Amino acid sequence: MKESILIIGAGPSGLAALKALLEAGFKNIKAVDRNAAVGGLWLGKKGNPLSPVYDSLNIITSKKLSSFSDFPMPDEWQEYIPNYRVLQYHQSYADQFNLHPYIQLNTEVKNVNRTGKKSFEVTYTGGNKEIFNYVIVANGHHFAPNVIKLPGNFEGELLHAQDYINPLKWKDKNVLIIGAGNSGADIAADTCKYAVKTHVSLRRGYYIIPKFSFFGKPSDMIYQKMLAWQPPFFKKIFSKFIIRFFVGKETDAGMLKPDHDIFQTHPLVNSELMYFLKHNRIFIKPSIRKIEGKTVYFSDGSSQDYDVIVMATGYKISFPFFEQEFIDTFYKEDGIYLYQLVFHPGFEDIFFVGLVQPDGNIWILSELQSRLIAKKLKGNFKLPKNLKQQIEREVRQRNQTFLSTKRHLIEVNIYKYQKMLKKLLKH
Repeated sequence: MKESILIIGAGPSGLAALKALLEAGFKNIKAVDRNAAVGGLWLGKKGNPLSPVYDSLNIITSKKLSSFSDFPMPDEWQEYIPNYRVLQYHQSYADQFNLHPYIQLNTEVKNVNRTGKKSFEVTYTGGNKEIFNYVIVANGHHFAPNVIKLPGNFEGELLHAQDYINPLKWKDKNVLIIGAGNSGADIAADTCKYAVKTHVSLRRGYYIIPKFSFFGKPSDMIYQKMLAWQPPFFKKIFSKFIIRFFVGKETDAGMLKPDHDIFQTHPLVNSELMYFLKHNRIFIKPSIRKIEGKTVYFSDGSSQDYDVIVMATGYKISFPFFEQEFIDTFYKEDGIYLYQLVFHPGFEDIFFVGLVQPDGNIWILSELQSRLIAKKLKGNFKLPKNLKQQIEREVRQRNQTFLSTKRHLIEVNIYKYQKMLKKLLKH
């Protein structure tokens, strides 16, 4: 095929897309990335200013269930690898499959303008332009911080979790973390070893999933073998039993009682949070009512002075190179209107890889998405005739399955989604 393909991003999803296209026989491909090396956010802040990676970050999915299908992680690596190993893994992946000749680094896409069917004018920072027939978007969704408006002006140090590196400078200080997703929980467990006080402000409680389960095996592996394909009712009951067995009752340690059922939110996987809660090193606070100077007033009537506030409030889905008019064709208030979160309902020359938030590892899904795109480009896969209705159904199902928040617009159950992609690949 002589038609040209642009891949935006050379992080894990961009690399998976490039490999899948090359294996399918496509050669006229260019992957571009704004950074000086491949790896995306895993380059860390020194290699990628927008990276949310902090010093102590380890992945929350086990290495076996985080590896690409044909590129397992080394046997000598332990189950939950640190961030520098993640970078090493993906850069080795690029080396192993000879992807570098098709990658142009230090190249930032400023604008993508669709000029006609199978025609995109791409403008880079600096002014250079190129024309491509197809565009694959793999720019990730953890680089645009969701900075919330606080009820008052805080006079201490205020930062988003994206800017967090380590807690060394917070020795002898009082720290408040807003939000307890996986980053917020990690930062709290980091900070409490140095700070005088470490408090976490929450709007709702969460089920805390330990990293290790029966016989010291990773929890995701136990779930895959024992529960993944069980009826939903049984999965919920047994999963709650496992959490109670290994973690105990969260509310006994000060965690707020969850106002939702298990699996309705993105999983909080952490083995340190409950440990430090039960050691009185981390304390849970309710939502913030107002802030005056360094004093934070909470909804339960309590107040506390803080030196530092960390907003662990997540990230926004962002496509800075698209005009808003185009974004509005698929990114709505209630969901992302793409078939299987990959295919646009109106244009068959643009695709998305990695625009998904699974309750497991994203890279293995990006690999399947990429293979499906390659199959579509070769003419061996057709989209459903009732495409818009199918997409609307997917959005409704996501909104019914998960809490209706911006965070969950692209949330999927990894096993159901994986099964669907594999089914489509067989057609």
